[in-house]
Amino acid sequence: MASIRKRGSSYLIVVSMGYDYNGKRINPRQKTVHPPEELTPRQVEKWLNEQAVLFERECRHTPQPVQQLTLAKYIDLWLTDIAPGKLAKSTIRRDRQDIERILPALGHYKLTELRPEHFRNFYAELRKVIRPDTKKPLSEYTIEGVHATLCSILSDAVEGGFLSHNPAWRTYRYAGRKCEKKIADEETAQKIIAALEGESIKYETYFKLIIATGMRRGECCGLKWCDIDWEQRSIHICRNAVKVTDEEIFVKEPKTRAGNRYVYFSAEMESLLREYRQECAYVTETYDQRELTADDFLFRRQGSQLPMTPTTFTYRFKLILKKNGLPQELNVHSLRHTAASLMIAGGTDVATVAGILGHSQPSTTLDIYTHAFDKNKKAASAGLQGMLEI
Repeated sequence: MASIRKRGSSYLIVVSMGYDYNGKRINPRQKTVHPPEELTPRQVEKWLNEQAVLFERECRHTPQPVQQLTLAKYIDLWLTDIAPGKLAKSTIRRDRQDIERILPALGHYKLTELRPEHFRNFYAELRKVIRPDTKKPLSEYTIEGVHATLCSILSDAVEGGFLSHNPAWRTYRYAGRKCEKKIADEETAQKIIAALEGESIKYETYFKLIIATGMRRGECCGLKWCDIDWEQRSIHICRNAVKVTDEEIFVKEPKTRAGNRYVYFSAEMESLLREYRQECAYVTETYDQRELTADDFLFRRQGSQLPMTPTTFTYRFKLILKKNGLPQELNVHSLRHTAASLMIAGGTDVATVAGILGHSQPSTTLDIYTHAFDKNKKAASAGLQGMLEI
């Protein structure tokens, strides 16, 4: 995107031109403009934005010397100079796994040679790959993830001036039927809650919080005592705990504005939270020789200022399921899905559910929980038909 800099009575418009085929940054294009004197400040701002758009379009249509740049070479550049400034470390690590599949099949192609059929054929070949650990084909979810990574990389290539369009767009179609999310029905949810009451108060509080609020496991690990408003019975979800392999756990802000949100809890949950806080205060005083503070994480490593790792709770939840004869296909994220389904079954509208879950768009919620909303529609239709029969 063009930038505008004031220079006395004139303005300088600067357009970044990306990189050349050797991976070196191309000198930006510049243009000095003078707004008409009779314009008001607001009109000047509008005029400058129009001039910036026009100049950027002019620059983008100038051919760039990138015809020899291969996808493999661009990905090297992307991993070194572009991705670290845009993506979380955990996302880059996951993208690297996809890149290991992309490079052998597509890395040798020049960026300007890539066509939709290359991607369609690539996805078809991926569906034939057998995983050595499970002896089963790659899941469609994995292939969809590879496509998303490709689209992300090539979108940045367009933004950097290497390509005029993204050749991977709309080249992927989900094969087969999408699996429904792993969700505990109301009866199973009640059994899970009963089982949690036999666990330590730390694990009981953690898992019940997710069932009660639908927050993600990393969001729950990232909670601090200052995030709780006892008067309003609300929790401010404003950070996420992330653990990357071979690195120390860290916390970061939510990915989207919608992820920064408030959720509410019941009187019963308040009672459990207060009891758990007393336990945390005792442990902190006994083992850390200090008082519990508002800046402490709810689920903190003993003797440390860092939060517990989300995978610790993943492992513990599997043990709880096994010990109590509960469905082994469930996981911690299933509790989030269960919370959403129970809200929907209770008649909560889609916009409210989306807000509680931290989805940017209600359409995301509809897409994920279509089956749950469909059940509500059937129940509503049956109710209407019953009224007509009366």
